[in-house]
Amino acid sequence: MTLELAPTPTAALIEGGVGCGKTAALIARVATFLEDGAAPEDMLVLAATPDAARVLGARLTETAGERGAAIEVTCAREVALGLLASEEGRAFSGRAGRLVTPLELGFIMEDMKTSGLKQRRLREMLKFFYRNWTELAGGADDDDRWLIPGEEADTHALLKDVLRFTGGILEPEAAAMAVRFLLACPEVLASAQRTHVLVDDYQMHSRASQHLANLLARDSVTVAADPTAVVEVFDSYPYGEGIGEFAQANEDCERVVLNESHACAAAAWAASRLRTSLDAGAASSDTETEGASFTALEAADPAAEMAAVADAVQVALEAGTNPSSIYILAFHPAWERRIARALEARGIAAALPIRGRVAAGDYRDLDRCAPARLLTALALVADPTDALAWRAWCGFGDYLANSAAFADMRAEGETQGKGLVAMLEKVAVAAPEEGFPGTGIGRILDAYRAGRALVERLQGLEGNELIGALADALDLSAEERERTVQLASALTAPEPGVNAPSDARAMIARARQRMNAPVFETTEGHVLIGDSAHLTGLTPATLVLCGFVNGFFPTRDFFDATVTTPDKQKLVRATDTRRLYAAAGKATQRLAASWFTSIGLVEAETLKLEIGRVKLRRGERIAVTAPSIYLADIDPGAETRTAEAAETAAAAPSS
Repeated sequence: MTLELAPTPTAALIEGGVGCGKTAALIARVATFLEDGAAPEDMLVLAATPDAARVLGARLTETAGERGAAIEVTCAREVALGLLASEEGRAFSGRAGRLVTPLELGFIMEDMKTSGLKQRRLREMLKFFYRNWTELAGGADDDDRWLIPGEEADTHALLKDVLRFTGGILEPEAAAMAVRFLLACPEVLASAQRTHVLVDDYQMHSRASQHLANLLARDSVTVAADPTAVVEVFDSYPYGEGIGEFAQANEDCERVVLNESHACAAAAWAASRLRTSLDAGAASSDTETEGASFTALEAADPAAEMAAVADAVQVALEAGTNPSSIYILAFHPAWERRIARALEARGIAAALPIRGRVAAGDYRDLDRCAPARLLTALALVADPTDALAWRAWCGFGDYLANSAAFADMRAEGETQGKGLVAMLEKVAVAAPEEGFPGTGIGRILDAYRAGRALVERLQGLEGNELIGALADALDLSAEERERTVQLASALTAPEPGVNAPSDARAMIARARQRMNAPVFETTEGHVLIGDSAHLTGLTPATLVLCGFVNGFFPTRDFFDATVTTPDKQKLVRATDTRRLYAAAGKATQRLAASWFTSIGLVEAETLKLEIGRVKLRRGERIAVTAPSIYLADIDPGAETRTAEAAETAAAAPSS
């Protein structure tokens, strides 16, 4: 039976659309609590993303000074992991208390493939498990009555066995596991609770994260929510229904409804139109858009688009806009890098979130996963008992990541009550010196022995010296070594201006944080370039939607009826519209959108763009592209512009 939300003595719900000042109202509540004598350490403020937490923390400091700075502002996931990493939390879960990183997730998935399920069926089943985890389907006792006996229950049991054997925690289960831990340990709950808990963007949190926030509130809980902006930004499976559950559990809660938008005219108009398209009952805004706060940047090709965006940024800077108040929302990672280069060529500093996913590589090819191997070796130097790291280390270079041999080892380990590291050591002690050549267990044994020798040899090294020694041990070419060291150094380095330890444990902790929760680490004096998730919590003066073209947004699959059925197309469109609503409505001074109308055919196929037609230009095949189908929802002049573009494309000679 699913858990019901427990009421809190005092509760408040702040509702409003994007740009209506919900966060400001939340900050005002914090200030009131402080004025009434609440101690900063008795308060907890939760944001939807790490970037949003950073911005919210800065605003609290600006509003309440040192007392505001002393308030803990974080994400529900970080709170959950902190609880699960404690000695009591590890004993409760039987896990190591840390998240599986993107590079380790591939090995977990290889172990899951031993179930024999077809890949597509396995993926769909895992999504079903993850969603139910976030929605606390197993209740307080985490029972499995929500599973259908047979294939479904067996696959779920295999996943739990794999996670117990490796000790890792998957992101969708972290908050749910923390909730059950607190319910099972009243003394831990009592010590973890705060007098006042406040949650921003409540609808972007999973149901488990919402329950965790409410559990932690001893006397009062205040949440700010926008029912339309149910968007996945950090938590898997955001739970919009949680707003209603909160109001139902707290029948006497104070309700504050904010209607006035603080966004620019174009952003307010776009938000209203997008909200209306999602909810037929929503009232459309009468906001005028004559204030020239929307700019359409149509370009002939990607290079011209980059120049147009750079021009718009330069104009904004010359008008006195703070660089960090300019946000360029790129709808493709390649466009993030392109616009960053275009700005830097003009001497404009730009910041991108530091993402660690690029470190994963292809674990089947030792050269193509060199950064992942180095980071895994670093994890073993930091903690030679790290089961997840050993699972990855002993899987590199094999097409199936030695999953069959690990399945046998896991089965034997369960029989003997031993974990992965204990089983590896047992095999190493019992095996002959020559090992077991040509077998899966032989490959695992060879990797384990090499890893043990490496760990012993590098103990005591720190910083760049340690990274260099690890790179040397991987036997890479000069070019690959340089790339690997550069990436590993970026992921393990302290934040700019921060004097932090450089031992292996501190370095791998920073790398894991960047892989699991990438953020903008440099913002002051920099134009921000990122995706819609990293925009959460920010209120940019100028917002540019870059690469606003069919294929990027929506993706090309949206237009393929063999991939996206009409029913699924409606769901995709609703999800995209919510994402655009949550982003476009944030601009306070100017909203702009940029796109290109042509691109080389080969590049268009590589980028998976939606191609309207193909024409020949000076012997080169050129793909004709179109602005996003959502342009009409944010640009009053889009219909006229689209018609003109269609006429131009029709007049162009095709190949």
